[in-house]
Amino acid sequence: MAQQRLRRKVIGALEVNRRAGVRNDGLSLRSMRNRLEVEWQAREIHPWDQGLAPERSAQRFVQQCLEDVDAAISRLFATLPDTDEIVLRVLDPASGDPIVTGTVSRAEASAATAGSVGMKLKSLGLVYRLANWQFESLGN
Repeated sequence: MAQQRLRRKVIGALEVNRRAGVRNDGLSLRSMRNRLEVEWQAREIHPWDQGLAPERSAQRFVQQCLEDVDAAISRLFATLPDTDEIVLRVLDPASGDPIVTGTVSRAEASAATAGSVGMKLKSLGLVYRLANWQFESLGN
């Protein structure tokens, strides 16, 4: 319902010359996409995990971050039914550098079936690089 309202508004905005109430000479809508761009900072691991060995702590951070990204994508699409695609950037809490980036479409997200969360996110087109269970910066 909301998608149809949005579509009608876009079509109305494309009407260029109204002549005596006749609206047949407007621009013809062929397609439209509603795109959300969102950026957030990854959260640190929970305080009770801070005493872990550095390698285990790094693994926990990566797993938590990827699970957070997966959950955020699902919640954003569920909360915003008009959104067709989400462009996201996740920033490292220490450096502020991007560690996960990409664009996910609603259709891809609903069809994703990969086993692990990491493979699922990669299959959606998200980009992240790991070296020894630590995120590498993707640059600015």
